[in-house]
Amino acid sequence: MIEWLALITFFMAGIVIVYHHIGYPVVLKWLTQGLENTRPSFYHRHHQITPLDHMLPSISLIMPACNEAGTIQEKIRNLATLDYPDYKLNVILVCDGCTDGTAQLAKKTLTEPECSHLNLCIIEKPVNAGKVAVLNEAISFSRCSVIALSDVSSLLSNDSLLIVAAHLSNENTGVICGSYHFLQSLSVGEQAYWHYQRSIKTRESTLGATLGVHGAFYAFRRELFDLLPADTINDDFTLPVQITMKGYQCLYDPRIIAVELEQACHEMDFQRRKRIAAGNIQQAIRHAGLLHPKFGKIAFNFFSGKFLRPFMPLLLLMALVSSTLLSLSYPIFQIVLAIQLGIYGVTVFYILRRSQPDHKKLRVLFYLVSGHLAMAIGLINYLSGQTKGQWKRVNTET
Repeated sequence: MIEWLALITFFMAGIVIVYHHIGYPVVLKWLTQGLENTRPSFYHRHHQITPLDHMLPSISLIMPACNEAGTIQEKIRNLATLDYPDYKLNVILVCDGCTDGTAQLAKKTLTEPECSHLNLCIIEKPVNAGKVAVLNEAISFSRCSVIALSDVSSLLSNDSLLIVAAHLSNENTGVICGSYHFLQSLSVGEQAYWHYQRSIKTRESTLGATLGVHGAFYAFRRELFDLLPADTINDDFTLPVQITMKGYQCLYDPRIIAVELEQACHEMDFQRRKRIAAGNIQQAIRHAGLLHPKFGKIAFNFFSGKFLRPFMPLLLLMALVSSTLLSLSYPIFQIVLAIQLGIYGVTVFYILRRSQPDHKKLRVLFYLVSGHLAMAIGLINYLSGQTKGQWKRVNTET
């Protein structure tokens, strides 16, 4: 009886694990075959003032910041080069308890001739209130029709806002996000991961059912915004989902590019992934209503991509325990168990060494497995109440 239960557990866990990582992308590819991912043409201004400028929506670009002295100047210079009418773009920099002179550097950069035309408002908060609190306040006070949120550490492609405006001219579109890239990639595994994520988002968008965006840059209709719960961890998932649940589309357009300037060390990357993992379990619980069949393609995407993700460590543990029991009776499971223990052992070894394997394929495997380990720790932290929603910038926040 115990052997049969262990066998059923192993294969059920294995099927779900394989489906989440491989089956879901394959099904998405099948569902999107023959479907055209139509992206609207956009108004090419070429930095020239034209009579058509008045048709563009007013945009408030909000940047929460906590100790961003290393990148704030490049960010402001980047925003000054965006192709969008000056009088239609308001930039708000909220320095949330900064202690490194972020605000002073921002003011200094605004005096540069190339940046002097930028409508930038700098708000200095003496005490760190947290990213969610900053977003709730800044968005609530904005009177622009479109809100764009962006990390200080990411640079935007020149025509990003024009593409946003083109998408939001469709009344059915509520949120638009772009493609996330690294100026200096942390690892081969990270490159493979983001290539994998961009492929999924492209196909989800083709179905009109993208879920979650990247905090480096996304935009949405101001009128659709609802205050975020104060303890929200992954605001860049919760905010778009709130809009999606109102019946609006969240779309992905790879023509919008956000380039990350900062490169985190391995330890900081692991800490970041633990925090995001805690956010994943929080969003799976809070937005379980998205699993209702009435949401159709969105329910399918949420279950396959987001809902299953935080439970991967539990499924991997189930596979490990069940294969351990089965190895006592079946030689084939001794091999299966040895492979699992070998992978986990190597992963922990390199985490403790704060390094990565030399072989390219092993690096990809390491990044995947270490991510699930971070997920497991994040899950434990969240369930034990150790993870708080307050945001503290540690050079890795996304």
